[in-house]
Amino acid sequence: MPEMEQKRSLYMIMGSMMNAFAEGLELTERSGLDPQTLLDVLDLGAIANPMFKLKSPTMIKNTYSTAFPLKHQQKDMRLALALGDENALSMPVAAAANEAFKKARSLGLGDADFSAVYETFSQASTRDRPGGAA
Repeated sequence: MPEMEQKRSLYMIMGSMMNAFAEGLELTERSGLDPQTLLDVLDLGAIANPMFKLKSPTMIKNTYSTAFPLKHQQKDMRLALALGDENALSMPVAAAANEAFKKARSLGLGDADFSAVYETFSQASTRDRPGGAA
């Protein structure tokens, strides 16, 4: 059914974008920069994105009001990767994003909004910081 395959592609793109955004947001914070400045600059450029604008305030505050559960996003990533396999398409970016969603699920974030994947980057970063958790 073409509609289902289109949906898999759409959600794969959305999940991959959210992972890249979360990683960039954490890089900004770890670099000692103001995340709001990043968001303001993103909003001005060619990669301005309503999803980033909508999700960033909750990500910065680590509060995730569920609009689309992370467990469903990870399932859709898995299905998109399977579709890629069926079509002999290597999808390393989607595969890496899927791994981050799987890690977030292992942290108990499956019922949180899919933007909670940010926690996988921020928790890893906290462990890496001097004085951070072991």
